[in-house]
Amino acid sequence: MTSEKFSPVKYGVSKLADSVYYSSIEDAWEKKDPQPIGEELLILDELFSSELGKVYQGTRSDKSSVLIYESDVLRNESDKYGTLANDFKGVVFKDVTLSTTQDNKDVEGKTYRIQEEITVGGTTYVSLFNKENEFIGFVNKTNVALSSGEEGSEVAFNKYVTVTTKNKEVYENFDFKVMGNTSQIGNKTYLAKTKFYHHNGYTYVGLYDLNNKFKGYVNEDFVTVGEGRQGAPISYDKYVILVKDYDIWKDFSWQPKAKANQYKNQVFKAKEIFYHTNGSEYLSLYNNKDQLVGFISREATKDSGAQGEYVSYNKYITIKNQNYSLWSSFNWTERHNTKTFANKTFLARGIYYHFNGDKYLSVYDNKGYWLGYLNANGATVANGPEGSYRSFNRYVSVTNNNYNTWQNFSWKKKNQTNKYTNQTIYAKGVYHHYNGSEYYSLYNNKNQWLGYVNKNAVTLAAGSQGIYHSYGRRVTMSSRNYNVYRNFNGDKKNVNVKNKTYTAKGIYYHFSGARYFSLYDGNKWVGYINANAEQSYDMNKLIPNQESLLAVHQVIQQKILDTSSNPRNVIDRVLSMSTINRRDVTYEGGYFVVSLKGKNVGTNAVKLTPKEIAPAVNYRMLPQSEIKGAIPSLNRNKKYVALTFDDGPNPYTTPQLLNTLKQKKVKATFFMLGGSVNANPSVARRVVNEGHQIGSHSYSHPQLTGLSGAQIINEMRSTDKAIYFATGKLPKTYRPPYGAANRFVSNTVKKPSITWSVDTRDWESRNPVAINNVVNRTVHNGAIILLHDIHQPSVNSVPTMIDNLRRQGYEFVTIDELLEMQERPLHGYYSQYREFRY
Repeated sequence: MTSEKFSPVKYGVSKLADSVYYSSIEDAWEKKDPQPIGEELLILDELFSSELGKVYQGTRSDKSSVLIYESDVLRNESDKYGTLANDFKGVVFKDVTLSTTQDNKDVEGKTYRIQEEITVGGTTYVSLFNKENEFIGFVNKTNVALSSGEEGSEVAFNKYVTVTTKNKEVYENFDFKVMGNTSQIGNKTYLAKTKFYHHNGYTYVGLYDLNNKFKGYVNEDFVTVGEGRQGAPISYDKYVILVKDYDIWKDFSWQPKAKANQYKNQVFKAKEIFYHTNGSEYLSLYNNKDQLVGFISREATKDSGAQGEYVSYNKYITIKNQNYSLWSSFNWTERHNTKTFANKTFLARGIYYHFNGDKYLSVYDNKGYWLGYLNANGATVANGPEGSYRSFNRYVSVTNNNYNTWQNFSWKKKNQTNKYTNQTIYAKGVYHHYNGSEYYSLYNNKNQWLGYVNKNAVTLAAGSQGIYHSYGRRVTMSSRNYNVYRNFNGDKKNVNVKNKTYTAKGIYYHFSGARYFSLYDGNKWVGYINANAEQSYDMNKLIPNQESLLAVHQVIQQKILDTSSNPRNVIDRVLSMSTINRRDVTYEGGYFVVSLKGKNVGTNAVKLTPKEIAPAVNYRMLPQSEIKGAIPSLNRNKKYVALTFDDGPNPYTTPQLLNTLKQKKVKATFFMLGGSVNANPSVARRVVNEGHQIGSHSYSHPQLTGLSGAQIINEMRSTDKAIYFATGKLPKTYRPPYGAANRFVSNTVKKPSITWSVDTRDWESRNPVAINNVVNRTVHNGAIILLHDIHQPSVNSVPTMIDNLRRQGYEFVTIDELLEMQERPLHGYYSQYREFRY
């Protein structure tokens, strides 16, 4: 006897009639004590074979053991495979009781080996075995799709799938003949027409392209099923920007939602990519609120970081005074903080439109140093390098005259700060320029805009009064009533200052246009008072006639040259400028201010102190304390003479004369020829440096009454220039050659004419004794003595002359001193007591 154990076990059904079973194999061989058995599904464990026949060892549904002849068992071996589709609706029984079932979820979507077909109760079942040859259960044959191959039955699928795994084999058939590799068809979407649940446990789909061309079988694990021809959404998870103006689709029914140019520079999160069967790739766009914006062709996008792409910006920005970071990268490492750069202006060369919804500027200073990335909310964009306007609302005083005020930030000049010297102006706004400077936007007290000015031209004031300026001069109050103030808030002090003199140690130039003195009585502060309380002047009385006006004009000419940075450039215009008018002269802040607008002499105004103007005006109207020393006062009980020397300077004789005068401590007056001054400038300079007076004697010694007006002007101006360039002083008087002058000459020259009352005729005698005899015979109190410093005998006569005159009680003075600084243009002078008007 032989036996065969079944692994796996087999199944069979006892016949419906006449079937028996035995309790032991011995009983079965002897057919002893047979027991009847009806139609029953049995588990067949083992087959015993002998010459007596074949007997199955089996197990009944009640788990009792039976032995039954093979001829009494119905079963049909099978070489088929059965596929349970995903939508399997049948029942799979777990065992021979045909009562306990499998969960369909556990068995569907697979292909099983069919071991046998068994009919029970008129229903044919097939037994299912998996790839591990494990029994799965019985199923009605009609609920199984039968096939002859392990791939199972073809199941209609007709879904679009995207190949998502690379470097996997693609098969031509289920002999697993390799057709290609998924890398060749990867990232594409195909129509999976069919599906095979292979007995090996894997599922395969059959792929077809748009042209219905078969592309092969591929493991279902290597593809992802999509909802349509767009394919499956494949994770992309990148930031993108839109670079082409393509349509953005609401869905893949191609319903337009927007145009890409609506989102220029905006960054999106492309969560998924779709490989459409049309050959294009599409991205799903999400905003920073995780809202789906739509779908767009990948061709219209460009991958980027969350910050987006650098976009050229090149705008000037002013950083706000807030706590913002300047980042060194978009990993949020801080490089600087805006507190360091608050209110300053920089260049934003580029801009990033970050996915988080903020914009970031790439910021550089004016030296090209990169400061970092700044959230655009931390700055304001300016119109130009001047930066953003910032409200300032402060009073400032102009303290530097050498700055321009600007019409705009293209540097079109509007004015110059010297026009507003010391004025208090309202700075409504401030610009922190890219060049590193700050500029104020200035307004006067009439709300008129004055322009932009560099802050270095002004000084911030505490209020509308402006800043304190040191003044330091004595001021006499008028007889009118003026209030004295404790402060600039209008608090008054009970002080009577009428007709009193104080020291104005300081002055304020108020925004209102008024000026206020800070008055002191000794070291005791009196208070603030409007500067108009100081004594004022009637210019018609102070400058009473044309002669006085011309004298003032001479003072102004000298002042212009004294204050000019380049006198050589303006001297011709100064000497030829038209005579000033009384209405051009005002008294302001202790100065006589002379307007020179339109004169083209390098300045619009000059200031003269009372002491400077006193010799040219009715000085008795001026405060004596202010003009002390300006008008020499001669003792009427003494005798005075003025030594005058013509035709020099001579390089030999004039220095000898100067040595004598220095030794004798005598001051004289020299009427010089312009040509001689140009030839001997150092000698002329010595004359002035040693305290002597210089007057003009023409340039070449012509008789002026024989010349035209133009010739006279040329002679005199050439001499003025020669004397000025040698000594720094313009001559204020002249001596006409030969004493020849008339009204025409006087009106043309416009200087006082100094002639003489004692003519030594030294040029004729050339004898020191004769010269002194003339002087001794004709000298008188207030005499003007005529000599020539170009003749040696004349120079030799001077020591004796000085000694003789001193013995007679005479003192020596210059012409200015002799005439007490009161010589006037259009007048001629013979001596201290004899003058005439031409």
